[in-house]
Amino acid sequence: MISAALAPLNVDVTTSMVAVVTVLAVLVSGLATLAKPSRATIAWGTAYAIGIFGAYLWLGGYQLDDPVMRAGASAILFSFEPLVWWGLRAFAGRRPIWWPVIAFIALGPVLLLGTAGHPAYQVAFRALFLTASVFAGLIVYELIRMKNVDRDITMPLILASATFVLLAVVAVISAFAVDGLTAEQQLGILRGTNSTGAMVMSTCAAFTLILLVRTDAPSRGGWDEQIERSRRRLARAEAQGDDAWSVLDVHLDDQVDLREALSATVFAEVRDRFHADVERSVPAAADIHCIDDGRVIVVIGAGEEAMRHHVPALLSRISSMGEGTAVPGIRVSASVGWATATTFGFDYDMLVVAAHRAADAARAAGGDRWARAERPASASPANLEA
Repeated sequence: MISAALAPLNVDVTTSMVAVVTVLAVLVSGLATLAKPSRATIAWGTAYAIGIFGAYLWLGGYQLDDPVMRAGASAILFSFEPLVWWGLRAFAGRRPIWWPVIAFIALGPVLLLGTAGHPAYQVAFRALFLTASVFAGLIVYELIRMKNVDRDITMPLILASATFVLLAVVAVISAFAVDGLTAEQQLGILRGTNSTGAMVMSTCAAFTLILLVRTDAPSRGGWDEQIERSRRRLARAEAQGDDAWSVLDVHLDDQVDLREALSATVFAEVRDRFHADVERSVPAAADIHCIDDGRVIVVIGAGEEAMRHHVPALLSRISSMGEGTAVPGIRVSASVGWATATTFGFDYDMLVVAAHRAADAARAAGGDRWARAERPASASPANLEA
């Protein structure tokens, strides 16, 4: 019989880890790296490619009972967190820091391979586990800092990374607090935890990273191009002596409270309506830059009389947002800062800083109002930029 000649397939945690990491690597590569190539998505694709190699190496070491192969596989799998963290910084437009990532990826295999099969391996493994958890903590920090991303997108990776940190701390404490287990038994527990954790971490990361890429706002390059256009318009106005130009900094009041009180879908509706209300309340020729969910910069060529009409109309439109939306009973308002070229000149950055300070003053006064920026007697360009 054919069935009698076939050996039963033994599916355990190690085999499952290989299958899961392989599928997730294909998804991340296809839906993120190849779909929208960038420094961030390339780093994430590399993390999953290395994860595949580590998973198969781990399977080989497990089947052959080879401690050296298992040690190398563990070091490779730990490289996942640093690459994900580096990619998150690149994705958020912050300066990526290479040296800790390279140092960890290079020194990890040296540390574990050099102690494989020796009593010092358990200490080296726990130390590398704890160091990798530092990167997991940094992942949580970077995700929390992403204010313009829905929290339900980042939550899977936040929870998985926070759990990774907790497990690493427990692993270190258990080395001193747990009695009755041999070093080999403790190491077996750590290996099982590492395998299971790799599946959970890679799965949660894949969901978050793919959603970040697929729901990403327009690229920063496009945003910079819009701002450069506004700079050129202001420069032309200055050359022509046309000082009827202003910058508005529009802030959605209580953005954090709204995000916590509303579901992600309803908050997205509020955000879209807020952006649309700003666009409808200013002339069609105005430049509009949506900085994040609750902040919009408007560069507008209009005299003071026209501005005194546009700004109150904008506030009125935003305050009536609850009518006809899915947020009945919730008060939505905005604070607007207004800086004019006659007061601050035609430098875009100077006008934005001044308008931002005026918006903060309007918000501190209770919100749902506007404030005009005035140049202090001792103000200078350097002081304003500071």
